[in-house]
Amino acid sequence: MKFPRLSQYRTGGTSQHMKVGIPLPRTPDGRVYRFSPNENAYPRHFVIGNVVASVGLSKELRVRMKHEPHTKQTVCPYSGIVADDDAFIHPDDVKAALEIVKHAAAQDMQDAVSDIFRNAFKGSSSVKGPIRVTTDVKRSIPKPKPRFSRQDLMRKLVCDHCGRDYGLFAIGLFCPDCGAPNLRLHFSREAELVDDQVSLAKGIETEKEELAYRLLGNAHEDVLTAFEATLKAVYFYGKAQANVSPPKVGNDFQNIDKALRRFAELNLNPFAELTDPEMAALLLNIQKRHIIGHNLGVVDDKFATHANDAKVGETVGLVGADIQQFAAIGQKVVDGLDAWLCGSPSPTVNHSPLLMTIKEPTVDPDDPKNLRALDLQLSLLARKVAVWVAEHCTDGSRGFVDASKLRKEFKDNSEVELEEAVAELATDGFVEISHFSGGGLTNFRPLLDLYLTFDGPAFGRDPVADTVTVTELALARPDSVRGEELLAQTGWDLRRFNPIFEHIAAQIPDRGVRRYLGTKLSVSSLHLLAEDRVQLKRFVARLKS
Repeated sequence: MKFPRLSQYRTGGTSQHMKVGIPLPRTPDGRVYRFSPNENAYPRHFVIGNVVASVGLSKELRVRMKHEPHTKQTVCPYSGIVADDDAFIHPDDVKAALEIVKHAAAQDMQDAVSDIFRNAFKGSSSVKGPIRVTTDVKRSIPKPKPRFSRQDLMRKLVCDHCGRDYGLFAIGLFCPDCGAPNLRLHFSREAELVDDQVSLAKGIETEKEELAYRLLGNAHEDVLTAFEATLKAVYFYGKAQANVSPPKVGNDFQNIDKALRRFAELNLNPFAELTDPEMAALLLNIQKRHIIGHNLGVVDDKFATHANDAKVGETVGLVGADIQQFAAIGQKVVDGLDAWLCGSPSPTVNHSPLLMTIKEPTVDPDDPKNLRALDLQLSLLARKVAVWVAEHCTDGSRGFVDASKLRKEFKDNSEVELEEAVAELATDGFVEISHFSGGGLTNFRPLLDLYLTFDGPAFGRDPVADTVTVTELALARPDSVRGEELLAQTGWDLRRFNPIFEHIAAQIPDRGVRRYLGTKLSVSSLHLLAEDRVQLKRFVARLKS
């Protein structure tokens, strides 16, 4: 038995014992999920993208790396452990791969069974008597491929040692590619955001003084929060390296004396490089943070002993330059901790962060919709044909494409090139070809996967998000779900609604799907049993994962 759909993912083995490789789902910005195999590396989840900057690998940079960059190994950014890429595969991606393999195999088996019956009864008929009986095996519409949503994380960085783009939660210590400490990049990003907040406050201080003060207060708090989180992350890493379970530390790292005692356990003084004025400014700003956060900014007796110009009962003064100085002092401490992580300081300390200097990619005039970014095996022409089909379908009902209009749109391409582009789309399950069209360009019509894949670049909307929306509306209704009522509830046009409702219908058995000729809807209604509701709820959970 042949498995043409499954064979698209074949990476080795034989036709009967295949080894397959499933491409990982990507985030909107092209990153893939990763999950640390270290159970103690909370929160474990991060995303990794492409190498987006060219960095000359000097001796000073290499000595800070855990291994050669761009290899088949990954470094946990939270704990620093190194393992093969496969050890970092996200559990959600394992589930996604199984769904894709099951779908491809099921479709191949369905086609094989259809072909068996078609060949068995090919040309057979009954001509005895007044009634003529012929046999016809009708091929069912292929179900759409499983789809999975992946989200980027808010904190995005580019390693200034190897140029790798990645994103993560919280504070990361190392680059997941080369393993060089990236701690200082995290705090540097916080300092940039603080600068932005200070600039916003300066811009409105004459008209909205109270709001400007609040913005400065938030910026000041952000510096201390980032500083505390960074100190805590390094302390926990040091204890883990010593195979000692870290104790509960509470707010110890908001207090310089307590922080010193904690780091003494690691034979480390993170404040050793600060001058006396810098240390005094750090202490004052930590005290000021407590006044702003816990006393509504009103000076009390305790704070007045630290600041000579502060008067009890008055509002503590906040100056943008002082907040920026606070961030700069914090950065100096963090730079030292970054060096401690690998035994040598970063040679990039005085460089601008790569995230701020990388230029936005230029638009390719031959690919203005950036179709090459879609993770597909199609040629650019096939992708353009697919988008054109999506744009020129008026109701999403998968009608046959007007070949004359297609030729006119792609007049610079030969008939052979267009035929091959359509064949590519058919091979990958985006269109269905009719082989009984006579001469000229092959007759074909879009399948559901074409809409679900190319409606995004065609119309600037997200079919996955649309599917979640309509599925949740359907689940909110009783057993019978009428398409016309859902259409009215969404406020969409037919073109947007039809593919989405059909996508939902494909998730349940055909017994619950009603299709009536002469209606404007591809699917008229759904009748949901309890098991169908369970299936749709899991479908939504998978799309949202």
